[in-house]
Amino acid sequence: MDAADFARAAHVIQTFGEPMKFYKWTRIYLPTPMGWKHWTMDRNLDETTLVNRGRVEHVYGIQNMPITRSCVASEYDVVASEWDKKHCLTDDEIEGTTTFIKNVFGEQLWRTLDVGCGTGWPMTTGLVDPVRYVGIDHSTAMLNALVAKHAVTAGIHAMTWSDAHEKRVLCGTHFDSVLALGGTASYLSPAELREVTARGKRGAVVMHYRDGEGPVTDDLDAAFAAASLRAATRFASSQVAVGRFVVSHLPEA
Repeated sequence: MDAADFARAAHVIQTFGEPMKFYKWTRIYLPTPMGWKHWTMDRNLDETTLVNRGRVEHVYGIQNMPITRSCVASEYDVVASEWDKKHCLTDDEIEGTTTFIKNVFGEQLWRTLDVGCGTGWPMTTGLVDPVRYVGIDHSTAMLNALVAKHAVTAGIHAMTWSDAHEKRVLCGTHFDSVLALGGTASYLSPAELREVTARGKRGAVVMHYRDGEGPVTDDLDAAFAAASLRAATRFASSQVAVGRFVVSHLPEA
């Protein structure tokens, strides 16, 4: 195998694998039908130089890792392992969004719900403490990328918002801060925007794609997204354009 083969294998493992524990460490492992599991240990997938192999039945320590398997296909799965490097918010978008969020919620977000959390950039940028962070996303590969960076969080739920709401996985919890960032809000109906907002003690900060913008996955219905943005504009107490997005504060009803 050459360097490109190792890097390709690392991306495949993170895309199709699942978290497992090796004592206190959490890594992404890819089990195979032959009874083996494969994993890597390099933080940068493109710099991988070794792929490890072990028996599936061999486990080490308590297996209390997050569950990222959603059993729902997502267009984001195929881009997840390269998301932070190629498709994440730009530096200016992160700065503008962070400033808006802090103007709404203050310097400390405390217990935070992130709907459509993806790879968890609020934790990566230091905006939210991982032990106070609950993320919801139905892309297994995106959640694998999140767990590879932040193994310990307050909770990860591998499902869509509608499933999480219907199954009451959050019970009656109200969060200090609620987020739906990076265009996630464009996938939420007006009714779902109200549901998400109702989870926040101070409402929610949501982020839609601007008119004419969209995700690299090209899976967003333009009419649906436009209706969602119009609803957010009606509900919003404040709103600002940031790069490719419109960021809104939807106050608690």
